Amino acid sequence: MGAHDIGVSTKGLSRRQFLKASAAVAASAAALSTFGCAPQAKVEENKEHALPTNLEEGGTWVPAACWHNCGGRCVNKVMVKEGVVVRQKTDDSHEDSAEYPQQRGCVRGKAQQQQCFGADRILHPLKRKGWQPGGGENSNGAMRGKDEWEVISWDEAIELSCQEIKRISDEYGPTGFYCKSPDATINVMCGCVRGWDTTSHGTYTLGSDMIGLPGTDIGKANDRFDMMNAEYVVMYSSNPTWSAAGTPTYYFIQAKEAGVKFVTVDPMYNASAQMLDADWIPVRNGTDMAFMLATAYEMLRLDEEEGDIVDWDFLNAYTVGFDADHMPDDAKLSENLKDYVQGVYDGTPKTPEWAEPICGVPPEQVTEFARILGKNNKTYLLHNYGMVRCNGSEMIPQMLMALGAMGGHMGKSGHACGGAYHANCGNYGPNLVTAGNAKKPKTTNPVSTGVRQPQLYDIILEGGGEVLDVSNSYANFHEPIPTTLGPIKGIFHVTDATLQTSLHQKAGIEAHRAVDFVLTRAQFMTTNAVYSDIILPVTTEWERPGGVTTCNREFVYCYSKVTDPIGESKTDQEIGVLLLEGMGMDPALAYDTSETQQFFEQIAGSKIMGKSGEMEPLVTITDADIAEWGVEGEAQEGVISLADFVANGGYQFKRTPDDGYGFIGYEDFVTDPEANPLPSASGKLEIYCQARYDLMASFQYDGIEQFKPYPTYVVPCVGYESTFKDGAIGGEKGEYPYIMYNPHYLRRSHSVFDNCPWLRETWANPVFLNRQDAKEKGIEEGDTVLISAPAGQGLRTAAILDILMPGVVGVPHGAWVDVDEKTGIDRAGSDNYLIGAQYGGMGVSGYNNQICNVEKYDGEALAPDCDWPQRIVSA
Repeated sequence: MGAHDIGVSTKGLSRRQFLKASAAVAASAAALSTFGCAPQAKVEENKEHALPTNLEEGGTWVPAACWHNCGGRCVNKVMVKEGVVVRQKTDDSHEDSAEYPQQRGCVRGKAQQQQCFGADRILHPLKRKGWQPGGGENSNGAMRGKDEWEVISWDEAIELSCQEIKRISDEYGPTGFYCKSPDATINVMCGCVRGWDTTSHGTYTLGSDMIGLPGTDIGKANDRFDMMNAEYVVMYSSNPTWSAAGTPTYYFIQAKEAGVKFVTVDPMYNASAQMLDADWIPVRNGTDMAFMLATAYEMLRLDEEEGDIVDWDFLNAYTVGFDADHMPDDAKLSENLKDYVQGVYDGTPKTPEWAEPICGVPPEQVTEFARILGKNNKTYLLHNYGMVRCNGSEMIPQMLMALGAMGGHMGKSGHACGGAYHANCGNYGPNLVTAGNAKKPKTTNPVSTGVRQPQLYDIILEGGGEVLDVSNSYANFHEPIPTTLGPIKGIFHVTDATLQTSLHQKAGIEAHRAVDFVLTRAQFMTTNAVYSDIILPVTTEWERPGGVTTCNREFVYCYSKVTDPIGESKTDQEIGVLLLEGMGMDPALAYDTSETQQFFEQIAGSKIMGKSGEMEPLVTITDADIAEWGVEGEAQEGVISLADFVANGGYQFKRTPDDGYGFIGYEDFVTDPEANPLPSASGKLEIYCQARYDLMASFQYDGIEQFKPYPTYVVPCVGYESTFKDGAIGGEKGEYPYIMYNPHYLRRSHSVFDNCPWLRETWANPVFLNRQDAKEKGIEEGDTVLISAPAGQGLRTAAILDILMPGVVGVPHGAWVDVDEKTGIDRAGSDNYLIGAQYGGMGVSGYNNQICNVEKYDGEALAPDCDWPQRIVSA
């Protein structure tokens, strides 16, 4: 091992010894857990593997990666003893305090060892038995997801893969392949068509900079210390306790203890709202625009009748398009938001009474919310992205921005308007410490075409066709380029879980069965892997040299190697080198340095805010360090030694409220808008935005005629109106009378962790039902429920709630699909198996306003999925 390896080697440890020791750890953890992760019977079964009481003697604590996209970005440390992780902990590097908080992890991170040492790890290259190279009948594609697997050697896996990649490349060129997120290997090896989707950030990916917001509206809320100066914090569609578990939640707790009042706007009175004792405004998923428009109406009415609600000075100075006197120079339509809200154009004022049948919010709550947003209240208007992962939500970013501007809640202490997302949730501002980047060769995908993800499956099934290329990458949209694609015959899965986490999943499965070849890198038999032909076992981050991650503005995490690669698994770079060599290409085109060199460069490039106000080197590196690591580099002076940086697991910038590093979003713009213009055409917040509307109109998607360059209420292609037979709210309910959404859930990080026994035992795989809805359907707690949607059917176990709006069904996101091939019903109830490909406007994906029916299942009841067999393929 190199000098930087502070984990313990597992060389010489057999799989049987490894699993026996891991089972002992699991038994011990289950017996001691306060979560009741395992039934007592399972603990009894493992008594023969009982661990000694002196677990720490002779062990080594290692800062370990917690690399999944849950939103927390926390500290995860493991004790390694005799090649086995015997304990885990989170941050205890210093005494915890509000000013200097520990970077604590959540239960998902504490189950991380099952991501590395799980009995269902894929240990060897696998080939689907019915597949052979050559395409056509040789591929036997109909058996993907049904076939058996056989263990093959790495040599055979690379030879077969490269043989098929060369064949498809020669016959179809680079557009013969598809990959959602191609890496350097694919760029050099062959190229591919990419899929794009609005995914996590919804409509905030669709030109938010054009209206004056930062990218995806992240970064312009305030520093965590300023939250104490607020009177109200509105958490709109936001549940950080589940979606950004860890330190972000602690910031809100401090504000609550300081006397700040919280308000939650959400279909469910979620865990964060409960913790913060928030006032609840229940809004049906996908109907937020109606509620926001009614709020604007009430702010205008209250301002006219009582005064001091709307901050006209702010609107007039810093926005365009709110009223007829302040329109942008490029406006093509003589309309504005104020007149629309008051019913000038359509004769329908957007009153709370107008909105209530749509959004479900009583008028008195709308009025109270309007008062909270008034200019004399110090209010934070913070949002996450659930409300914009909906059909028809294209204009919500402008509308929420308009509400913040109406109250003047930008650019001053105690006021904020912006995103509350991921590890920076509740704590924005320029980074005080940052991770460095490794120098890697720049590679380019020879295919520029990006296809909307759900339509890409249809293109594959149809053998090609006409598409509109509208995106170069995530959140980077342009006017459409009409493109003709030929047949797509190969699919690559690299670091993504595309087939699981993208909508139109049922068609996605059939698309995977339609191609000649599917090559997947995987650690487990994930949904991607199940529908593949060759699986290449890839290491977890615990089996790699290490890395450095910017976790939030105050903390960078340095994680190290925990164990040697398990089984025959290899890193992505090692796999890439083998594939490029197999293709007869120079691997240096994609990877010209070792992974240890890259780790070192991340450390060496890490920065800290210096006293001069400029970023300076964070880590001290000596010539002796460089020689010890066996890498190339230069000595430098920082504030922490390399050895301490690695051993401590990174560095946290110590803060105090008066340290001069506070941040107020938009303060520079409000202070001097001429010198600090926003990225819009006018340099201001564009409540009417011609450029964004013109881009949206250029897509020519269905329903565009409903939209305007300013926020209006649009009936979505699928949404609440679709639950009624004739599409008219208040009429007879249709075949699918419920509106469905897909909340994130502590059991999983998207789809990751869904195979972890500890988390399966702790959190079931539920469907959330309102108590009255369940009673009407004869459904009781724990019953197996059949969820039916136009796109597909799935089974879940009923969790009956009093904190969910009537008519709303919650299907927590990320369950690994498990389709019964005889019935077509997904036994795992995957959310995306229930969602089709409908879209309109600007193409936002409607994850959170789908329609469904629920009924008690009359077939065999589901057993708890923690008792389901794991997907293990033995050698």
